[in-house]
Amino acid sequence: MSDINTLQYLVDLVDDETEEVRNEILKELINYGSNLEEDLREFSDELDEQKLKLINPIIHENRRQWLFENWNSWLSINDDYEALEKAMELIIGFQEGIVEQINLGNFLDHYAEEFMNKFPYGDEFDLANFLFREKEIKGAKQDYYNPYNSNLKFALEFKTGLPITLTVLYMLVGNRAGLFIEGCNFPGHFLAKIKYDDEIILVDCFNQGRMIYESELSNMVKNSYSAVMKIITSYTPASTIVRRILNNLSNAYKQKDDRINSDFFLNLIKTTSW
Repeated sequence: MSDINTLQYLVDLVDDETEEVRNEILKELINYGSNLEEDLREFSDELDEQKLKLINPIIHENRRQWLFENWNSWLSINDDYEALEKAMELIIGFQEGIVEQINLGNFLDHYAEEFMNKFPYGDEFDLANFLFREKEIKGAKQDYYNPYNSNLKFALEFKTGLPITLTVLYMLVGNRAGLFIEGCNFPGHFLAKIKYDDEIILVDCFNQGRMIYESELSNMVKNSYSAVMKIITSYTPASTIVRRILNNLSNAYKQKDDRINSDFFLNLIKTTSW
């Protein structure tokens, strides 16, 4: 394992014209340790496109190792909302870098506080309108298979995401506002679920928070109404939501011809202690 005192030397020679030298330097960088990404910040001015092209695969492998080692930490959290938030925070760290750990809670707190200040007695309907109409957070109908559409920080910054990502946003902000919003493991298109006067109402966060009432479902699903109602009336735990997010990530990376990350998330599904 090297240290920051030798990193300048490694950065200088990583794109050396001699293949033998380049290979030796890359071996040193691989063995540098998990601090590589953080220590490289001191040499950011020297990392041109060619150097980054050579170093980035090592950084990304370190991120995969970091996520694998820390992944099961969310499973020890008893509260489903807190567990879900932790899992989403880990995915953000993997995609955006492990140098500056993202506090997802700060982003969610901001939205919850703004909502509660504007709607002191707001309910689940008000929150859906606030997030998906007033704040214009929308479904990613373009570039649907961008892996960052499963990234909750990305959804908040760029106001776009997959159905399940936006549902998780709705759930976590709602939880902070004292509202009870569940996920619904609806086949093909993940939905949120709320209750009003003992009626279950589904919320399509991907389509501006559209409300789907039980009375509409018989026309929507017809012959599979009983099976769908069984899904709707069942509780969807954090583990089910996270598993579906990991499947989305694997598929998204596959669509982008990134077999390494696609296989990594498939393996993460297999090795998670569900």
